[in-house]
Amino acid sequence: SPACSPIPKFLEESEIKHGRMAMLAWTGVWATEGLGFHFPGAPVADDWATALPVWAREDPGGFGLILALICIAEGEGVSWAGDNFRGVSKKTPGDMGFDWMGMTKKLSPEKVNRYKTVEKKNGRAAMIAMASLFAMKAIPGSVPFMSLYGN
Repeated sequence: SPACSPIPKFLEESEIKHGRMAMLAWTGVWATEGLGFHFPGAPVADDWATALPVWAREDPGGFGLILALICIAEGEGVSWAGDNFRGVSKKTPGDMGFDWMGMTKKLSPEKVNRYKTVEKKNGRAAMIAMASLFAMKAIPGSVPFMSLYGN
């Protein structure tokens, strides 16, 4: 029934949100594994796949704070997503209302739409990249391209 099927705005919001998270995750893996970036004083793990439990065990306060902030952000996002799912939201998918520098006001509508498309495509690529990284860690040899780099 129409009341139970997702509204396109909900699906678009979900895709944008998950793409942004995947882009952040990819950047984190790349910065720590590729560039060797490390916060001074932060716990050291063998690799990115084992870093979260090491951090939670060795710095529970910092881990709890970040987890609480993520929970608040997710809770705020759920109300928007729920409105989008029910088809009652007036919000544009992906627009968090945070344009304190007025960047989008300076752009033409065509440029804004182009950047939205670019963000979605990069988000999709990042989601595939993160899925590949997780597959590579879980099933050795499952991502043949990574074998070329010694992983």
